Parts: sequence; structure tokens; C-alpha cells
Amino acid sequence: MQEITEIAELKEIQLGILRKVDELCKAHHLKYFMSDGTLLGAVRHKGYIPWDDDLDIWMPRKDYEKLEQIMNQEDSCYKVVNHKNTKGYIYAFGKAVDTRTILKENIEVNCPMGIYVDIFPYDGLPGEKKEDYIKHVRKCLYLEKQRYRGFQSFKGVKGNHTTGNTKRFVFWAVRRLIGGKNFIRMVDRLSQKYPVEGAKYVGCLVGGYKEKDMMPAEIFSEAVELEFEGEHFRAPKGYDTYLTIEYGDYMTLPPVEQRVTHHDFKAWWKTK
Repeated sequence: MQEITEIAELKEIQLGILRKVDELCKAHHLKYFMSDGTLLGAVRHKGYIPWDDDLDIWMPRKDYEKLEQIMNQEDSCYKVVNHKNTKGYIYAFGKAVDTRTILKENIEVNCPMGIYVDIFPYDGLPGEKKEDYIKHVRKCLYLEKQRYRGFQSFKGVKGNHTTGNTKRFVFWAVRRLIGGKNFIRMVDRLSQKYPVEGAKYVGCLVGGYKEKDMMPAEIFSEAVELEFEGEHFRAPKGYDTYLTIEYGDYMTLPPVEQRVTHHDFKAWWKTK
């Protein structure tokens, strides 16, 4: 194996995955949108946020599931991995990966992975205002919060704590008894209770998002193309509203001390 040490090489592999997603979505009339820091980077920097090193997209649930089927039936190096098709997978959302690569994250629980683009499905929410959907959202977000803890060892849960470990052990034992895979199944099933079609609000309920990240559905009613690293990819027409909800004054750069990547991993080519 050959280690991938240059950030430029890592980003080019990620862009190759995004190009493939864009190609398949356009060919099969599927919706996808750049999201999170990727969308912010497109609007503010016309590419990656300078201190960022990953790509994220949102897709409506039905299109998300169709993309998995289409990409995994193709004879190419790009595949969608998720908890249904990959043993040891620990997330409730999928990742489009370059299978020619291996990626290992510096976290306690690792799962089979290559260099990837995160694909987050979004689902409908009930009602027409926050009061109508908030209970459903909180249930989903609670289950999602327990997911990783259901995979952890007690040592990982305890961390550096020196007190309160009896109570912490009981909570850990219950979560481990239920199991991370079952938490994934529960949040995956519950999050799909309400369809995107006809919903006034939508949200990603399976990717560690927060209550404030639930969005008016009209944001995603149409797509526009925005420049990203000299190419063009899809963004929601309401990207200004999306970014304001998620980041506030998103065009203002954060303080210098906050301009750091939050990812910690190593990656290799399997053969090159």
C-alpha cells in the first residue's frame, strides 16, 4: 500500500467521487445538493474551506436509496457503503467511497472505509411549524446520539472521568446490550416515518445534526449550480437561507484559532 499524505491528492480523490455522484444523479434524474461545509465553501470560497478536508451532500431519502442501487450495480471503483451492505459499518447514513483506497479514522470504533463523500438522506417532518415536528425530531436525534455509544467500550465512554463511573457504567451497559446496530436500525426506521413529498419542513435526522438544522422544504424545491474548485455542482436554490440557519453570519470568517480541521485519519492506495 502507498500512503496518501498530500491534502491535494486526497481532495482530488474526493472530487472524483463527487463527479461520479453528479454524473449519475443527472443521468437518472436524482436530486442531490452540496451541504454543510461543502456548500459554505462553494459560496464563500468557490471551493473547499481552506482548513477543511471533506465533502458532504444531502439527498431526499428516495433518491438517496436509488443512488445506492445504481452506483453499486455499476462496474466502477465507486460504491455506496452503509449499515445494510457493509459489515462493521457504524453510521446511519451512507458514504460514496473510492474502493481503490483505504481510510482509517483515529477513533475507537473503526469500520471498513475508503476515501469518501458523506451522503446524508433528508426526510420529511410532520406539521407546519416547529411545535408540530419537534417531538419527532428529538426522538430521532436522541437515538442517533446513542448510536456510537452502543459500539464503544467502557474505557472509551469513561475517558478521563474519575468520578461517577458506577452510573456511567450502568448507562454504558444498557447501550451495549441494545447495541449500536440496533440504534442504527431504530433511528433509520423512525426517521423515514414522514415522506419528503408534501412536507413543509425537512431535515437530516441520522447524521448528528441538531434541532436548529431542520429546514423549510422550499429551500430544496429547485437546484442551482455553484462553482466548486473550478467545476460546478448542485446546490439548493435557497442556499442563503440554509447557510444562515446552520451558520448564522456565514460570510464572516471564524477567528484564526477556530480555522482547524476536525478530522483525524490516514489513507492509503491499495495498490498504485
